[in-house]
Amino acid sequence: MLSLYQRLVLGCLLLIALVTTVSLLVRTSFVHLGALDAQVHVAETAVASLASAQAAMAEEELIAARVATGTASMAEFRDQARETQAILESAAGDVSAFDNSLHIDRLADRHARFAAHPPDNAVDLTRDLEVLQAELSRNMNEVSARRHMAVSALHGQQDALRARLIASCGLAIAAAAVISAIMLFLVITPLRHTARVARRIGQGDLHQRVEWRSKDDLGAIATELNRLAIRLRDLRETESGRRQMEFQLIDAVVRSIFEPVIVTDGKGQVLKLNQAAVELLGSSSSNPEADRMVLASTPGGDKILNAIRAAVSMQRASTGEEGEATLLPMRIGKAERSYRLRTTPMRDSEGKLLGAVTLLEDVTAMAEVDRFKSHFLSVASQKLRAPLQRLRLALYSLTQGHAGDLLPLQAELVNSADSEAEHLDELMLDLIEVAELETGRRKLRLEKIRPIDALRDAWTRFRDAAREKNIDLEIQAFDDLAFVQADHRAVRTILDNLLANALRYTPQGGQIRIGATELPERVQFSVHDSGRGIEAERLPTIFGRFTGDPGSQTSGLGLALVRRLVESQGGQVSVESRLGAGTTFRFTLPIAVAEPDRHPVEVG
Repeated sequence: MLSLYQRLVLGCLLLIALVTTVSLLVRTSFVHLGALDAQVHVAETAVASLASAQAAMAEEELIAARVATGTASMAEFRDQARETQAILESAAGDVSAFDNSLHIDRLADRHARFAAHPPDNAVDLTRDLEVLQAELSRNMNEVSARRHMAVSALHGQQDALRARLIASCGLAIAAAAVISAIMLFLVITPLRHTARVARRIGQGDLHQRVEWRSKDDLGAIATELNRLAIRLRDLRETESGRRQMEFQLIDAVVRSIFEPVIVTDGKGQVLKLNQAAVELLGSSSSNPEADRMVLASTPGGDKILNAIRAAVSMQRASTGEEGEATLLPMRIGKAERSYRLRTTPMRDSEGKLLGAVTLLEDVTAMAEVDRFKSHFLSVASQKLRAPLQRLRLALYSLTQGHAGDLLPLQAELVNSADSEAEHLDELMLDLIEVAELETGRRKLRLEKIRPIDALRDAWTRFRDAAREKNIDLEIQAFDDLAFVQADHRAVRTILDNLLANALRYTPQGGQIRIGATELPERVQFSVHDSGRGIEAERLPTIFGRFTGDPGSQTSGLGLALVRRLVESQGGQVSVESRLGAGTTFRFTLPIAVAEPDRHPVEVG
């Protein structure tokens, strides 16, 4: 088998030989054409010389006629005869060079004898000149005829030679093209085969081999590539190889999950979508760049992207457990489906945040049931409030003695019933407020709020309760934080519910910290307590309705109301907690868009 270098050298040698052959053929053709042109020139010279001799002899006849009339002397005739003789001798040489079968030299000899001894009689002189002139004319005609034949033959040879030269050049070009094509085929084919095998090896088919036995550079590449494939195959069977297989298996598992899965990095940029997410968002899994941009181009995708980035940002700043879930109901594109967003952070062995895995859970059926339940609770709560108010009024009348004095046991029972009625009334109010939010009957009035003012108002409302339990209530926030766009009543309700929970579960002598920090495009509020913490199994459902602590006397609607109020204002809420290490609730609100104020002088 020829090596690549040998094939290249052989092709180059063939091209050089072809070019050399064509060059020699062209050179020979041009030399032959030059010779033919020289022969034509010789024939033309011979005819021109005879024409000159014929003219000189005609001049000699004129002088002879003048000698006969006495107007010219014999000396003039002899001078002209000598000149004519010189021309005839030159013409004889030219004719002999053209065709040595024509004997013009005989005519020149006869004219030389005539010029040496011209007749004394003018009549004989004229007669002899006419004879010489006639013979010269015959020679002239014969030379002209042969010249015409020679020129015609030469022109024919020139045309044939030119045609042969053109045909040879065309064949040489075709042969060069064929040689180049064969050479390129013999060189490119093994290179393409090697590239194809390398691509398959890169895709994981480690049984591919490059068959190239020559000891050239391509042979060295083939040998090393085959050796690399063998090493990779051996590596696959080692611990590292098995780990890589595990990674591929995990990737396959993610892709095969029925629910849409979105994998993002630590900055919230999309890294991977599984097949369900591709079908939902309309992306092409063969184009990673399109996957990264699909959330920005899909209706509703911007909400998912913002929620993911917010969740990742809060998880990076937290030290909570990784079982926390961020819930976000939304609709995607034109599909009449409802999804709930769950984001789980990914960390390395050192606890550094690598990114997040986001699951879009289809809760369409649950949402329908939830809407029906909310409507039912709203109607039921409103219908029950009137009898409850009458019951509380009756109990109040009894406690005030309007129906007569009560025995001690009766008074105790009435006070207990009044306390339970008040608790039931608070539960009704919470149910009505949650239902109004979910059904959209409660309209939020968004305005610009200073975070420090909201925190100070909450501190003022709860400082007495905190002082009674000897709890240190402190604000940790800067005064110059950016304004947020939010509903004042909703922010108050959110902080009141979170602070009430913190006070309820913080023991005497504990600490509660309320604060706010500015993030890109939002402000993050936090409420941290040093209480006993929340069990890990309760964290994923902590913001659900009726999921409060079973041992407490609360309704279990406070955190559900917090979540709905935060999300209805475009924010996110999360919780971090660990038993014995306290609890931290965080929620975000969007920064208010700055509106330029014009000075009164500038108006108009």
